[in-house]
Amino acid sequence: MKSFFTFALMLAFFVNTVSAQIVQKGTSTVQIGYGFPSALQIMGSVFKFALTTEDAEATTEFKYKGLGPFHFRYDRMLGGRVGLGLSSNAEFGNFKFTATYADEDDNQVFSETKFNYSSINAMVRLNFHFIKNPQKVDIYYGLGAGYAHTRVKLEQKLGGNLIDPEEQQYVDEFNDYLNAAFSAFPIAMESVFGLKAPLSNTAGIYFEVGYAKALAQIGFYAKLGGPKGYNSDSWKWY
Repeated sequence: MKSFFTFALMLAFFVNTVSAQIVQKGTSTVQIGYGFPSALQIMGSVFKFALTTEDAEATTEFKYKGLGPFHFRYDRMLGGRVGLGLSSNAEFGNFKFTATYADEDDNQVFSETKFNYSSINAMVRLNFHFIKNPQKVDIYYGLGAGYAHTRVKLEQKLGGNLIDPEEQQYVDEFNDYLNAAFSAFPIAMESVFGLKAPLSNTAGIYFEVGYAKALAQIGFYAKLGGPKGYNSDSWKWY
């Protein structure tokens, strides 16, 4: 991941031969990117540090595996400095906590707790561009708000087997409570500052910092058209 970030930033700051209208009135762009670190990744690192132990009485281990957040965006320039579009992102994570300890009868007990998380957001987003008709670099601020679809599931096992029905009922009630809370407040928001740098007349890379599931994201954008037609910087299709 670090090598990818370094490579993309080098492209952004050292490719100076391209001169193209990155955004202008009537232009549309699509973006695809990846965010890091997300709130889930930060929580996973904190829990791993706090909950992973090994001593004579008990051994505990915490692991986090995640995918995303992935970012997808469409933006249409309404004027020389303002764009309106759709923004979506998705993230999936799994927290796993295992413990081996001795019970009251001095028997070794193994327990496993999993917490699965999935979140898909869809938002309307406004982008305010600081440079009118930028050619070398585009600097902007993006603000989005919309719908969040979040689902969680807690699973527990004891000695490699499912827990007894009575305890499972408490787990199910906890899952229902959390999912009901997320459904009651299905609000998604993002607020970022961004930068775009062209690699060609119709494509380039972008970098954003702020909050959009992650503290930063990087990816690629493609220009779909302009006031003269599709890919107006390269060829004219009226």
